[in-house]
Amino acid sequence: MIGMAGEVAVTWVAGLHNLLGMLLGIAIGLLTYRGYTTTKSPTMLRLSIAFTSMGLGFMISAIDLYIDGSFSIVSTVFNTVGYAFIALAYSVQKGFKYIVPLLTLLTFAIYPFFTIPGNSLVYVIRAIAFILIVYGSTQGVILSLASRKVTSLIIASGISLLAVAEFIGWYGMIFHNPLYTYLADTIKISSISIILITIYMIIRRVMRINVR
Repeated sequence: MIGMAGEVAVTWVAGLHNLLGMLLGIAIGLLTYRGYTTTKSPTMLRLSIAFTSMGLGFMISAIDLYIDGSFSIVSTVFNTVGYAFIALAYSVQKGFKYIVPLLTLLTFAIYPFFTIPGNSLVYVIRAIAFILIVYGSTQGVILSLASRKVTSLIIASGISLLAVAEFIGWYGMIFHNPLYTYLADTIKISSISIILITIYMIIRRVMRINVR
């Protein structure tokens, strides 16, 4: 069993992860919105909504640490909305319009065969989130390889790491092992940091071109 000191340490580390995630997510949201106001790119706007939503999800998770899990589903929903906009940003619109509802229905269809005790709705939403981020990361890699732009490939790789983190997070949730959760959060924060740096470089370059 974890003693009082251990519980404090677990809460402190989780709170630090959530604080970093919130700051990084909102920072990307602001940067990409600035990019949208300059370029009018729909992709920038969708990424802005995506990462702002993820940042709010981290914020709610931080609050949730101190109120006995009352808002865990809210943070999960914000995170899922963020993944949905990432998938939308990197999708062929006609395909996305039909694929995502189909995958969502498929998730609900197969869920009864993998019933897990506890908050079932959270598990279903996280399953949908995983499908969305895998779809978005796959499309992002395909598009970046086609464009042959290093920055696009780095961002797509960062989004792929988000999918890996979400998968590892499943183990932490199912087996109640904090090590999986810490690993997932560390990968997620690292990937968001990579995306933030890359987007900052892109926005800075775009601003220089517009000034000229």
